[in-house]
Amino acid sequence: MCLDARDPYCGWDRKQRRCTTIEDSSNMSQWFQNITACPLRNQTTDGAYGPWAPWQPCSHNDGEGTSTCLCRSRACDSPPSRCGGKNCEGPTIEVSNCSRNGGWTPWSSWGQCSTSCEIGFEVRQRSCNNPSPRHGGRVCVGQSREQRFCNEKLSCPQPIFWSSWSPWSKCSSECGGGVHSRSRNCENGNSCPGCALEYQACNLESCPEVRRNTPWTPWVPVNITQGGARQEQRVRYICRAQLADPHELQLGKRKVETRFCPNDGTVTCETDSLVEELLKTPGVRLTGSGWSSWDMWSACTQDCAKGYRTRKRTCTSAEGKSVPTACRGSPVEYQDCNPQPCQAPNSLGVRGCWTVIAISLPSHFSRAPVHAC
Repeated sequence: MCLDARDPYCGWDRKQRRCTTIEDSSNMSQWFQNITACPLRNQTTDGAYGPWAPWQPCSHNDGEGTSTCLCRSRACDSPPSRCGGKNCEGPTIEVSNCSRNGGWTPWSSWGQCSTSCEIGFEVRQRSCNNPSPRHGGRVCVGQSREQRFCNEKLSCPQPIFWSSWSPWSKCSSECGGGVHSRSRNCENGNSCPGCALEYQACNLESCPEVRRNTPWTPWVPVNITQGGARQEQRVRYICRAQLADPHELQLGKRKVETRFCPNDGTVTCETDSLVEELLKTPGVRLTGSGWSSWDMWSACTQDCAKGYRTRKRTCTSAEGKSVPTACRGSPVEYQDCNPQPCQAPNSLGVRGCWTVIAISLPSHFSRAPVHAC
């Protein structure tokens, strides 16, 4: 082309295979010109397509397979572009009769259920690429996704949890320190962590002190002289404790009172000093304890001139064991007996003898030996 340009500065470089000036040529022996006429002006021509060739069978590969179609082509030669003109624009080949309808792939397996129990959903899918539609073919008809219920008959396990705490129970003691409790339940099972029962100290303030005296026992002769004068003695108990209920009072001090009675009857019996002895037996109130039936009355302490007799009962636990301090009330009762006057005493010239007797007292108190003639 440059040879026909009739440009004195332009030549063809055979080695570089392009138009160059003589200065840009690689070798002067490889550069030549062909100037036989003066240069022509306004020779620029844009390229244009020629007519389509007839349709012919052909093979077409669209990346998913090769199929037989009808094809035709055209060339950019009517005219070709020259002297810097534009090349042809548009397709050089047309393909026809290659349309293909789309087809579904098989359904996939059902996916994992959306819940592990009770009603949920599971999904399966398919794709319209078996084959894919192309060149104007129909797309697949139908749904590409299906879902269905699952686990609708599988019940979820109930949650296991503690119920709310119940109110605190009544304190076991109104004062002096007791215990009360509260409870809770393990709902829907029995594996709740922690305890179902809770205990707490209550009513820690001290109980008021309570004092009570038992009745005096009847007077009992303990020392009779040869002349007929005698000493008599009676007993009572002074009990004290810090208790919420005064009826629970069981323990205390034993008080002994002695008096002297002359034999002529002109002077009343005189009371001597009191003797007190502290009994330190601990007392515990036991649930389920109770009194036995009363024993038979004992023999009267005197044959005349008014004596007394006693009867006893026993405090026992639910297991049948003796627990003297666990029951309310007295374990012994006293009763007067033989109130008739005595006959005249036998006047002997010898001194009377001393005999040891014992006063019957409650089983949880000490026994005091008493002498009488």
